[in-house]
Amino acid sequence: MSPDKLVSLLDRGTRPGVFGACVQHAGATHTARQVRAAVTRRARRLLDHGVAAGDRVLLVCDHDLDAVVTLAAASALGLRVLMPYNLAAAAVPEWRSIATAAGPDAVVHQRRDGVGLADLRAVCPRLVGLSDLGALSDLDAPSGHDEDDEDDETLPIACPDPVDGFLVLFTSGTTGAPKAISLSEDVVARRVMAVTERLAFGSDARVFMSGLLNNTTGVIFSFGALAHGATLIIPDGRDVSTWPAQVARSRASHIMLRPVAMERFVAAVVAGGTDLSCLRVVAYGAAPMPHRLLELGRRLMPCDWVQGYGLSETYGPFCWLDETAHRQRRFEDTYCVGRPDRTVGVRLEPLPGHPDGVGEIVVRGDLMMDGYLDITTGRLDPPGPWLRTGDMGAFGPDGDLLLKGRIGTSVLSQDGHRIYPEEVETVLAGMPGVGEVVVVGLSGGGENDHTRTPVACLWGPVTHDGPAALRRATAEFLIPRLSREKWPDLIYASADPFPKSGNDKILRAETERAIDRQALFPL
Repeated sequence: MSPDKLVSLLDRGTRPGVFGACVQHAGATHTARQVRAAVTRRARRLLDHGVAAGDRVLLVCDHDLDAVVTLAAASALGLRVLMPYNLAAAAVPEWRSIATAAGPDAVVHQRRDGVGLADLRAVCPRLVGLSDLGALSDLDAPSGHDEDDEDDETLPIACPDPVDGFLVLFTSGTTGAPKAISLSEDVVARRVMAVTERLAFGSDARVFMSGLLNNTTGVIFSFGALAHGATLIIPDGRDVSTWPAQVARSRASHIMLRPVAMERFVAAVVAGGTDLSCLRVVAYGAAPMPHRLLELGRRLMPCDWVQGYGLSETYGPFCWLDETAHRQRRFEDTYCVGRPDRTVGVRLEPLPGHPDGVGEIVVRGDLMMDGYLDITTGRLDPPGPWLRTGDMGAFGPDGDLLLKGRIGTSVLSQDGHRIYPEEVETVLAGMPGVGEVVVVGLSGGGENDHTRTPVACLWGPVTHDGPAALRRATAEFLIPRLSREKWPDLIYASADPFPKSGNDKILRAETERAIDRQALFPL
């Protein structure tokens, strides 16, 4: 079996004759041998229900050990797995739409709440549910249980080589427009190892699986823990406010949180007075981290902090701001994401109408997607020699990559200044009383429709004292931090949090449409 198979990572972390603690889940501790036995049983159950090597399978699951086992079994059988972007119960229409368009050979539905079962069965008659897959009964035994002969059967490896198009992720960013990203199995397995080595996973690590399995972090942390012989800790539920207590109780050493989740996590640490001295590495990424939140988090969790910048198209981070950079306070450069590693080549493509040194970030290398997939026709659109990320950036004097934002969101103001919303948002996110911030460009129409009026949309306690106080507080905060030509022209005080995607990214287009123009006032 190829070392670049996802299922092969289970063996990589297991020493011959040693079957120690491997996974903590639902109050029980399980061994590597038990996990492998569960994968074997899951693969055989899938075969028994007519799923065959090469089949395309839509997987609807919870973010738990059951899903990890199924992904490993899919690797062994050579399946091609479609993972919906949104696994929340409200996403049933999305699942049905994907199943209708893709026409998968089977649907594997293993959500315990049973949501969407009837809808999906109507679209795809071959539906394999939890009752068909069987409970992970071999994991119910106490740690150290000596499995029977059936559990020790050889794992059925129907496809020993990495599968092209092994994983298709349906991802959606700030625009809300979905993209189907096709990834080969060797890219997924190699990226798991590259990222977890960068985050110092080892056999003594205790990895808290905070990520989502239909994104990158959940798979990278889960299979990375298994590959390094570490202990994988599956959280009890997705309520972030309960996680600090779980981290402390399980003595977790590694965790990764997006900024929105970090806000909730840190608030819970403060409220509970939780001792998190067990943590050795805290990773974060996916959006700018407000400096006030970062500094508070570092005081509460004085360990190594690492920021990773990457894309779904690269299946995880390729640019890093490590603990040394944090101690040097290089994060104070507006949205500094650190230095690229050796897994991809990075350069800037000049953009007309933008300042010198600012360009589109383009990347190339072996650890990247196969391309964007049209699930209806099966046509694959490869990225070409360089993948255009749609992100704009500049290189700082230390070689750090400084993000400016998305090409599609930059604003050419009516006085001719180029404004980068994400740059302004990063600054305003640190303002006291700001809960959420998004900067959009409103069109005035007419002949000058190519210009926009930049608007800072704010939500949080800072908006409660009225327009005059908010205008004064915003100006006083920006004066020492951002040159005047980069300021928004208008402020919008929102009464409600902004609409977000399933990955907690603010949806700019929906936010802009919701603005009451009568409530705008000048900064």
